[in-house]
Amino acid sequence: MRLRRSVVAIAVAAATAPVALTASARKPHAPVSGYPAAGTTTASPRSQISFRGVAIRDLRRIRVVGSHSGSHSGHLSAHSDGQGASFLLDRPLAPAETVTVRSNQPLVGAGSDGALVFKTSAPVKGLSQTPADDAGGVPDRSQHFHSEPGLLPPSIQVLSGRLGGSAGDVFTAPKIKKGQDGAMITDEQGKLAWFHRAPRGMSIYDFRTQTYRGRPVLTWWEGKILFGKGLGRGVIYDSSYRRIATVRAANGYRNDEHEFMLTPRGTALITIAVPVTYDLRSVGGPKHGAVYDTAIQEIDVKTGLVEFEWHGVGRIPFTDSYERYHAHRKAPFDPFHVNSIDPQPNGDLLISARNTDAAYELNRRTGVTRWQIGGKRSSFRMGSGSRFVGQHDVRRGRNGTITVFDNGAGVSEQGFRPARGLVLSASRHTHRARLVHSLTRPRPTLSASQGNVQRLPDGHYFVGWGGTTPYLSEFDSAGKLVFDATFAPAENNTYRAYRSVWHARPARPPAVAAEHSGGRTRAWASWNGATDVARWELLGGATPGLLVPVRVATRTGFETALSAPGNLGYVAVRALAGDGSVLGTSKTLAVGGG
Repeated sequence: MRLRRSVVAIAVAAATAPVALTASARKPHAPVSGYPAAGTTTASPRSQISFRGVAIRDLRRIRVVGSHSGSHSGHLSAHSDGQGASFLLDRPLAPAETVTVRSNQPLVGAGSDGALVFKTSAPVKGLSQTPADDAGGVPDRSQHFHSEPGLLPPSIQVLSGRLGGSAGDVFTAPKIKKGQDGAMITDEQGKLAWFHRAPRGMSIYDFRTQTYRGRPVLTWWEGKILFGKGLGRGVIYDSSYRRIATVRAANGYRNDEHEFMLTPRGTALITIAVPVTYDLRSVGGPKHGAVYDTAIQEIDVKTGLVEFEWHGVGRIPFTDSYERYHAHRKAPFDPFHVNSIDPQPNGDLLISARNTDAAYELNRRTGVTRWQIGGKRSSFRMGSGSRFVGQHDVRRGRNGTITVFDNGAGVSEQGFRPARGLVLSASRHTHRARLVHSLTRPRPTLSASQGNVQRLPDGHYFVGWGGTTPYLSEFDSAGKLVFDATFAPAENNTYRAYRSVWHARPARPPAVAAEHSGGRTRAWASWNGATDVARWELLGGATPGLLVPVRVATRTGFETALSAPGNLGYVAVRALAGDGSVLGTSKTLAVGGG
């Protein structure tokens, strides 16, 4: 049960002195972080007021006052780790107002009067927020299965080399204008292991394995796309392919597709793109122009409460962007376009902003930029070949090097060059960034958007080429291409691609199809997502209650064909492990004529 405590907020004048700690309150070692953070200029009017670094029992006298909406009552709700709480307002704040927050605890960024101050955003009027549905339909070329006729995934065609042996299967989220979007696992030879269709009219992005509460899980974003921004949700599935959690953005927002990352603390880091009205005169726009504010939230998966929130507008100058303001465009001005979040060992966050050609390390407590790499105001002198354009997926490894998917293509004014994966070394002592590896395919590969570089446990790098580009590649630790593959049909692509070890046993039973043909019974067996099946056993008989083993065959891929003499009236299949033990049994099927 979520711990809640009612609090009545008290209106206070701007000149009110700081509130003294009561004798019963525990004096913290450091100021408590509050979100929306001090200095935020575009917070949602539906914001909760989150406090981190303090137990709920030590929070007292929460006071929230809007310059237009007045004082606000609400109640406190504890974060599941016991290290914070959110004050949930009984009514929303007003748009475009100044909000002051006080409590009995000292707050990060508070002024001399003890108040944390932020501003709420003004909405954009007349902007259509209705994304188009995914086209769906039946693709011209796809895989077909007797036992799973509803699945029509693309294939992975190996062009050269072979995958390294230590990182397991390949995880992609195929998307195509016509055809089935979904989440897909293929083995080291490109053969299908699992396919999950996206909900009708939606797409799936950022499909991968992660860890939630100490157990391996599958995660992805699903939703609809508008102006390259997502309106959706994050989902978490267990190793039996059952949904165990849905993660939604808080404060009236919806999850953007660019990032859905779980942390060891049971939280999820997500990106949000929301249009707001803001002064754009610094970039040649109007005083009350429409701009996309990129926000980051850390959501407590168990409670849905906000543990961290950051807004790009007001933090990164519009003039740092390579995107130009165009009055005639239907979409709002998009100066930042944050597309990845990478938690750092010191608790800070490394984020990638595509439209500034830069990555930033953010102080989690204050939201202030500690340093940036790339862009117009890099903290590092960029060495030969180290600059990136329109990048995605910036990550720092345990050895300190930074991986970047360099699209080589940003806003239209920057030109267009082949994409590559980058491995960079950036020294805080010398303030220099150096190119370690440039990961490229034999033929120049263009990728206008999306893509990623994953550092594998054995030191290899796995690259998804993103956007409208169908390729997947693996490079060894020296940057040499060792594996190259493509989607078939090539119109398919995936936002990101990953390699991971994955073991699963579906909650659903195996599937079977069968027919009579030429005096024999032909059957097809599959078990969507099962990873440990070594052989299939065909059971048959004249009545459904008297089935006996009639054939055993080695598993040959997603679907295995079996055949037995005679016209069996009923059949079923059993999935066998390598030691012969039964992993699962299908339903019994009455066989029709062929």
